[in-house]
Amino acid sequence: MYVVIGAGLAGLSAALTLQNNGLPVTVLDSADRVGGRVASDLIEGFILDRGFQLINFNYPEVKRLNLGGDLSYEIAPRSIKVSIDKNQFSLADPRRNPFSLFSPKTGSLTSKLSVLRYLATTPRNGESAESHLLRCGTGELYQLVLKPFLQGVFLASPSQVSAVVGREIVGSFITGKSGIPVDGVATLPRILSERIKDIRLNTRVDSISGNQIMIQDQVLNAKKIIIATDLTTAGQILGADEVTPLNSCTTWYHSTDISPTDSAELLVDGQQRGPVVNSIVISNLSRKYAPAGSHLISSTTITHASESEVRRHLQVMWGCPTEKWRFLAKYEINSALPLFKPGYSNLGTARWNDSIYRAGDYLTSPSQDGALLSGRLAAEELLFDESF
Repeated sequence: MYVVIGAGLAGLSAALTLQNNGLPVTVLDSADRVGGRVASDLIEGFILDRGFQLINFNYPEVKRLNLGGDLSYEIAPRSIKVSIDKNQFSLADPRRNPFSLFSPKTGSLTSKLSVLRYLATTPRNGESAESHLLRCGTGELYQLVLKPFLQGVFLASPSQVSAVVGREIVGSFITGKSGIPVDGVATLPRILSERIKDIRLNTRVDSISGNQIMIQDQVLNAKKIIIATDLTTAGQILGADEVTPLNSCTTWYHSTDISPTDSAELLVDGQQRGPVVNSIVISNLSRKYAPAGSHLISSTTITHASESEVRRHLQVMWGCPTEKWRFLAKYEINSALPLFKPGYSNLGTARWNDSIYRAGDYLTSPSQDGALLSGRLAAEELLFDESF
């Protein structure tokens, strides 16, 4: 029997790869549901994702697994709304709305066209995403749009992120098709888990010794093991030090009877006047996210902030009173994404030792695609080793 520890996207992808190659696989997870960080709650008729998460349905692994074909989803607008002073300006994909390029409020035309140069330019060794973007001439566009937007993507300043990872993520947004499952992001791992024969939830792994897995008062013998938990848990099981730093964030949910906009565009603050890095009326993207007559606003912070500070900043960004908005919940998500610093090097192998392999986005890239890819690569490396 082969065992995968962790039923997040990486673990599910690993298990499915092994199962599809004819191996008996058991997935273990301490939680009462699959999905890991990709989770949703239903509270008072609102769907609250644990963290604002758009899914790029053009991601290679998402397409390879045909996850979009099994999901009902809504595609987000290919544009960003930027709050500057007391106004909001949209910057859209020029293939859809070329006129948005000419608004000087979101940067000069030259700085916007420089994104093409950026995508065609190879990052330098040890360069940050910020340095790469500025070197290519994004200037005003970077300060007003790209920097506040990318802070919400990386959950860190682009100055702290590898230029290689930065260009990969920016390119995926430009060519991608991002959206959300209409019933919440938790639908994604649930659909994937339904393809796997043996998943055991509420099963905590205490330790591993060789090929033996200690589970409470039981010992499970495995031929090979893939550890697909978060990095902290993997380190605890393996007795290893963390190598990749991790970023955290907080997602805030408010409801209101009157929506601040009819748009489903993501709003960022071009002047960075408070703790909120982005905000969206998520119920404008999928009406199922809020009960009839209500609207749901999802907002993200990456630094400590009180609810009153968040509310005040949202009033500035949206340009409307927020006193009557009802606070629903906040999710403090520790270890939300791995931080790939400038100059990072890919670890290259999933193998930990002769019987244990690792999978997780901390080995590939900070995205759902990275998690899915890492699971497949770990399983394929295991399969290759087993062929000898």
